[in-house]
Amino acid sequence: MKQADLKQVDFLASDGRAVIVAIDHAMYSWPCAGLEDRASVLRQVSAAGADAIIASYGTIRDLRPHFGKAKPILKLDNTSITVGTSYAITEYLLSWTIEDAKRLGVGTVLTYIQMGAPFELEALRAAGRLAADCDREGLTYLCEIMPIECERYKDAAAPEAITSACRAGAEIGGHAIKTTMPNPPAAMPTAAACGVPVILAGGAIAGDRTQLLKDVRTAMDGGAAGVAFGRNVWGAPDPAAMVKNLVEIVHAPKGRA
Repeated sequence: MKQADLKQVDFLASDGRAVIVAIDHAMYSWPCAGLEDRASVLRQVSAAGADAIIASYGTIRDLRPHFGKAKPILKLDNTSITVGTSYAITEYLLSWTIEDAKRLGVGTVLTYIQMGAPFELEALRAAGRLAADCDREGLTYLCEIMPIECERYKDAAAPEAITSACRAGAEIGGHAIKTTMPNPPAAMPTAAACGVPVILAGGAIAGDRTQLLKDVRTAMDGGAAGVAFGRNVWGAPDPAAMVKNLVEIVHAPKGRA
């Protein structure tokens, strides 16, 4: 990917923004209430206007027709499986390759870096190599990089920690960043100044969806390029309605957000 092409990130819409739905969770954690029927979720969110969908190799290979117009983003790394709990601090290792992504016709790949984890350096090293390989092969690398609660990051959503994650991801070579929404969302401008599009994760299922959508609006006003929601979409009573709400906010014309 040439320098002049960096703003043409594969999954962004013509306005430079994106609503992404992540459905890769069942690859490493179960149960995922609402994600039992992958094909149904794919059809619902794509029809509702999702620009892209983060998914596993198996889902993209086996269920590609159900993605509709949404672009697939292949998660290249994997971790140990948990049952009954989720998101333990475990190492993520590369399981698939850029060649696998190209064979599937995927334009964007993703890996996960946990800032503050014991194995952070190896994840950073692998991410840097992947970014360079994506440049060589003409793919987009969406670098998911998030602080985790630990001695180094007592508040994993603190604005300074999120800004650090975004800047590190850009320095590594990520063409776009996926990270935690800063708390407060009004602190978004410092994170968005990293020089590449910043996509915000949804995190755990929100107790107040109205407030979550307000936070998304605030973050978009502050320079975010979009959202990548998983549980707050497929775990919602009406996933399609949630996607439509996000599309309305993320793709709102300037001055009407």
